[in-house]
Amino acid sequence: MCGVVQGVGFRPHVARTAATFAVTGWCGNDDESVFIEVQGTPAEVDAFADSVAADAPPLAHIVSVEWTELPPAAGEASFRIVPSERASGLPTLIPPDVAPCADCLAEMADPADRRYLYPFITCTNCGPRLSIIRDVPYDRPLTTLAAFPMCDACRAEYTDPTNRRYHAQPISCFDCGPRLWLQSPADAASASHLHPASRAAGLPATHGGEVLGEWGDAIVRGRGILAGGGILAVKGIGGFTVMANARDHAAVDRLRRRKHRPHKPFAVMAPDVATTRSFADLSPTQERVLTSPQRPIVLAPMAAGYDLAAGVAPGLGDVGVMLPSAPLHTLLVAPGEVVIATSANISGEPLIYRNRDAARDLAPIVDAVLTHDRPIHVPVEDSVLMADGEGATPIRRSRGYAPLPVRLGDGGGRVLAVGGELKNTFAMTRGGMAFLSAHIGDMGSLACQRAFERSVAQMSAMHREDVALVAADLHPGYATTAWAERYTEAHDLPLLQVQHHHAHALSLLAEHRAVGRRAAIAVFDGTGYGLDGNVWGGEILTFAADPMDWQRAWHLPPFALPGGDSAVQNPWKVAHAVLAAFTAHDDVPSLRAAASPAEVALVRSQLASGVGVVATTSAGRLFDAVAALLGVRHHVTYEAQAAMELERLARACSHEACAHVRFADVRELVGAIVDAIGGGARPSHGGSSASGRRPDAAARADGVAPACLARQFHAGLAGIAVDALVASARTSGAEVAGLTGGVFQNRLFTADCLARLADVGLPVLVHRVVPANDGGLALGQALAGWLHLAANRPGGGG
Repeated sequence: MCGVVQGVGFRPHVARTAATFAVTGWCGNDDESVFIEVQGTPAEVDAFADSVAADAPPLAHIVSVEWTELPPAAGEASFRIVPSERASGLPTLIPPDVAPCADCLAEMADPADRRYLYPFITCTNCGPRLSIIRDVPYDRPLTTLAAFPMCDACRAEYTDPTNRRYHAQPISCFDCGPRLWLQSPADAASASHLHPASRAAGLPATHGGEVLGEWGDAIVRGRGILAGGGILAVKGIGGFTVMANARDHAAVDRLRRRKHRPHKPFAVMAPDVATTRSFADLSPTQERVLTSPQRPIVLAPMAAGYDLAAGVAPGLGDVGVMLPSAPLHTLLVAPGEVVIATSANISGEPLIYRNRDAARDLAPIVDAVLTHDRPIHVPVEDSVLMADGEGATPIRRSRGYAPLPVRLGDGGGRVLAVGGELKNTFAMTRGGMAFLSAHIGDMGSLACQRAFERSVAQMSAMHREDVALVAADLHPGYATTAWAERYTEAHDLPLLQVQHHHAHALSLLAEHRAVGRRAAIAVFDGTGYGLDGNVWGGEILTFAADPMDWQRAWHLPPFALPGGDSAVQNPWKVAHAVLAAFTAHDDVPSLRAAASPAEVALVRSQLASGVGVVATTSAGRLFDAVAALLGVRHHVTYEAQAAMELERLARACSHEACAHVRFADVRELVGAIVDAIGGGARPSHGGSSASGRRPDAAARADGVAPACLARQFHAGLAGIAVDALVASARTSGAEVAGLTGGVFQNRLFTADCLARLADVGLPVLVHRVVPANDGGLALGQALAGWLHLAANRPGGGG
């Protein structure tokens, strides 16, 4: 049996199942599968096989089963688990890390249990997997638990087929497992050495810090630090998290200063669903996602009783919430409390996961470090999903989901897809499946590039098959593109460069198994290198049955982007560009305080001369421009800040008619907004008619005109996009439509588009497996590479 069948209790499950039938034989692991040899009457063997598949462990995922009939063997009297083998075939699927199960949590809370309050409790149904696996097959000697020999009590559980910890590789207890302690961060004088005498004396290796407490005392002291307004770093399953009291305004502000993170929202951790309901609105479906074994961060609307510090998610209407993903979190976060739970990293750098790095690099940020000595081999960030109606849409696919594959088809060669520059993930194909990495981060720093290279090497070692092709973005300035060029040259491999928005669309087709269907897909994002060398980002692509045969059927009207990347950080510049491109105005009151007269003069000069500008069709920049025009945000400190705050403003509009405005094109839409804020005719709350007339000159009925303008912008642009998408679909004979790209993580805009598409009668694909943002880009690149290899192999098409 192939699939996710190692590290999930599959062999114990097979053995327990065999005990309920009149069969004998054995089962074991090799690199690529669980192998089973079973003997009995045909009826008993068939019933056994059905039960093995139907009642598989909750974390198992069977991809394929191969059966071979063998002659009966003499001398078999029982069913047993045999030692693992190293096979010559391909390795098995690696399971993701998951949160503690209900059984383990119950034992951890039971004073009579020997693992009472044990922060590393686990069993075959839960706990660390990907983060501790050094190699396959998944056995303890090939994990980071190899350094912790089992005690007699743990070994008895490990070898008992009736026990829930039968062959649970991370099994441990207070007597034989990892050690927990609280320490101060390292100081500059002592952080450079490891104090070997501390280990010799039986003390934890603190890498320059002072031990403040161990085991239960460490947890109690850690709680005290949080309650007193302090900041704590905590080592979880896949890396360190920085925590602070989310209701303590001073603590949150202090964390922002120390992290140099003025506005970007923090995620929070609550101990249970009941506490979460006090500050976040979640549907029953979304609560199931929140409590799932994957334990993602769920972005949800703030509830009416929201009582967290204003600095948790400034300027926004959503809050990111998660439940404890490790037993240590459960012990640390007291009932009713809510703590900031943000990734422990220096701005722009990857997740910190080693003790020595935490002690040194987090010293300027945290007051103490709660850590342990179970090594993390593969760092894994928290996953993030967005509450979306009755479901959830992936924003970051990482812990709990990575490295589970997306099936592309049958067979095919090995492709390494290196992903994009922002929110990087990469992918490898094998056996017709694309295996996606955990979240790496933004590739602008050397540290992130090294983390990327290390992760590629780790996944390559796991899969044990030579790469046949590397796929990368078309952008010549991406660090991933440069890495792919160096790698292919060093290994004499072909490089396939895939246009950014083509890759986005392919990722959507791949996750829906829609390869081969004629499609029209809207790809709206911030930045992507176009075939013409300009910045694309408001595109509709149409596809023939061959997804490599595509056309740019429509795009937003282009406008000049002054100063390149600096415009991304300064939406006021984009606003001036949009004014110049689509209106007769050169200024509006809301922009006059955004920049100095000299700065404004420079931007106008660039726009007039065409020097220092690049043409763009970016939908993301159009959102930025409108946010600046409405006075929402002139400068940003994190990606999509202006657009997110604009969406929040739009949600404040209470006039239903604003959701149904229609405009003929972007020029008319932008012109109506500028006329309204620049002293000309203001729109009524009813907006324009369906015929495309501009709003009439009715005066404002109340003081919420900016919210109504923001709402009309969302609805108006959605109408323009959907009209173009439907027209492109009809012209190309598309069977399905699709929405992808980071702009479609705007719930309001996406809902407007879907509402208009509902009456068209065309199936619409949206992301449910990989993110619509650049975190899903590698899947599309992997599909392109896989199709390229298939078309060029002997007997292939194309």
